[in-house]
Amino acid sequence: MKINNWRGKLAVTLAASGLLSPAAARAANLNTNLVVNPGFESTDFITTGDYGAPSILDWSGGPGFAYSHNPDVTSVPDYADGADPPGAGNWYFTANNNPGSATGDFREPGLFYQDIDVSTGPTAAAIAAGKGRVNLSAWMSSYLNDNDFGKVRVDYLDAGGASQGFSQISDNDPGPDNVWSQTTGFGAIAVGTAKLRVSLFGEAVNNGSDAYIDNVDVQVSQTTNPQFLSLEINTVTGQVQFKNQTGDAVQVDYYEIKSAAGSLKPASWTSLQDQNLASFPAGNGSGNGWEEAGGVAAGVLSESFLTGSSSVAAAASVSLGAAFDTAKAQDVVFRYAVVPPASLTADFDADGDADGADFLAWQRNNGLATGATKAQGDANGDGAVNADDLAAWKLQFGGGGFAGPGVLVRGVVTYVGAGIAAVPEPTSLLYCGFAVAAAVAFRRRASS
Repeated sequence: MKINNWRGKLAVTLAASGLLSPAAARAANLNTNLVVNPGFESTDFITTGDYGAPSILDWSGGPGFAYSHNPDVTSVPDYADGADPPGAGNWYFTANNNPGSATGDFREPGLFYQDIDVSTGPTAAAIAAGKGRVNLSAWMSSYLNDNDFGKVRVDYLDAGGASQGFSQISDNDPGPDNVWSQTTGFGAIAVGTAKLRVSLFGEAVNNGSDAYIDNVDVQVSQTTNPQFLSLEINTVTGQVQFKNQTGDAVQVDYYEIKSAAGSLKPASWTSLQDQNLASFPAGNGSGNGWEEAGGVAAGVLSESFLTGSSSVAAAASVSLGAAFDTAKAQDVVFRYAVVPPASLTADFDADGDADGADFLAWQRNNGLATGATKAQGDANGDGAVNADDLAAWKLQFGGGGFAGPGVLVRGVVTYVGAGIAAVPEPTSLLYCGFAVAAAVAFRRRASS
């Protein structure tokens, strides 16, 4: 059986010659699914994989192949468990059909993908303002009692094709009871993103990666508030301040301001350590507060709170003094490290800490052997409430709030002053999922 048409063949030819890409098939509007062929209904039997599976059109890499929801009609097997997703057609993507790879699977991002151009139009405007958000959705399933599961990842690519971070969703019910179910998620899009690279792949647990994906939906929306802190530079006075206009408090433990042209003024920089504010305490050299980093110069100003962090309140502005040389180039890059909320498995009442109330929850249910929930005192997810969960509570007792190290983020830089409009820093980036790993040597800046 051959399922193709002249339009599909033409698209394959044009894509192969570089004259057409999947992203070119649809305008990058807000609140619209930007994925071309999201349900994999456009297929071609010119190239087939294992079990006679047809190749999937409009996606790059691979080639990737499709299994069928309707094997009696298509003569291609259906290995996915569970009732078909709403609106499903004949086909779905399978991660375990990649004959060209050493493993025979798609196990990594970038092997089967689609690039979506978001460099123009309303998506570009939202992203440039630091207000772009990606909304992800997909239906996923697996095979029999395998623990394999699917993943959908969106990398934020700049104009040069470099990834500036990513957001990712994974099948929300992996394991032997995995059936077709919808998984959703979202993430802030890095300022400076020109393309979204949507990759589909699977996590192999039992032999091959039996991960199945259908009805992929990737949308860009505009949030009310910017996603990032901004560094405001007055080009007349040289005053510098960072602002939190995200709408929520942001917990930080590091920041740096860089200029390749040497446009910074260390002598008139008023650091957090200099100011010793109540919410930004100065350290004494042991990392117990904010301390200036070694190597401070006209090219870089930075500070860190090594053993803790501080909250930048919503709508707060924090001055750093006249740290910008108004006679120099406007090439400043601003980065800061966001500290994530602490993960407390023994916070049984979900109030943000591990305390006496959580101990009482464990005590009331101690001895439950099966079917226990976290709210009942099961800290390790094994369905029982016992001494192991008490041990977890003891380790976490008194804990709450935030736990470092922070995740490094490049904020938005705006220049203000007479006759100069606010301009987003074009290379602002978000590094999702990568903790700050480099140790920073600190010392007090030499007074001048």
